[in-house]
Amino acid sequence: MQTANLDNKQIARARIAVYRFLIGALDQPSKQQHEWMQGNGFRGPLKELCELFGVEPPETELVPGSFAEHESRYLACFEVGLPEPPVVLLASHYNRREPTPRIIHEHVLLYRRFGVQVPPGSDEPADHLLGQLAFLLRLDELLESAVIEPRSILHARHDFLSRHLGWVSLALATAQDRGLPPLYLTLFRVLAAALEQDLQLTGLALADLPKENA
Repeated sequence: MQTANLDNKQIARARIAVYRFLIGALDQPSKQQHEWMQGNGFRGPLKELCELFGVEPPETELVPGSFAEHESRYLACFEVGLPEPPVVLLASHYNRREPTPRIIHEHVLLYRRFGVQVPPGSDEPADHLLGQLAFLLRLDELLESAVIEPRSILHARHDFLSRHLGWVSLALATAQDRGLPPLYLTLFRVLAAALEQDLQLTGLALADLPKENA
């Protein structure tokens, strides 16, 4: 993402597009999602994101031709397996230092603080990847709308990224070791790069805030 001469609102707007795309691609399979991922409306933006973040796009088919196969592939990657799925999408799974209830409680408190109920329409725990990305998206919406003083949003964002999303790089390594399908490997590589850039940009934005407002 070219960020020179962009303000927080412009960066937030660009990140919203990135995270919305990733949420849509990594969400639970639906027939509508499957149709989208088969077409140019998915392939084109995916190629653009790969170029932006320096990731090689998949050269094979993106998703199977039938919805049943698409759903089965997703479930086999992220939902089912013994003793666990190949890649678990929960932050608490990768955090060996803190109890799972504490991690989930921290997520819930942060979500509530900014008026977020995440993940919407899902029974997944609050530390699920989709909920985490929805929270980041919500913080960007608040930055773009300027309804809350930016310092509190940026501090919350920096803390959330550094404390609760470092697991994505571990999940990417696991995905590579376990040979996940090319599309999901690509999505995780884009996600890891986007989160790394997000953390850097958030730190820079905090450093640029006027000292008198600290």
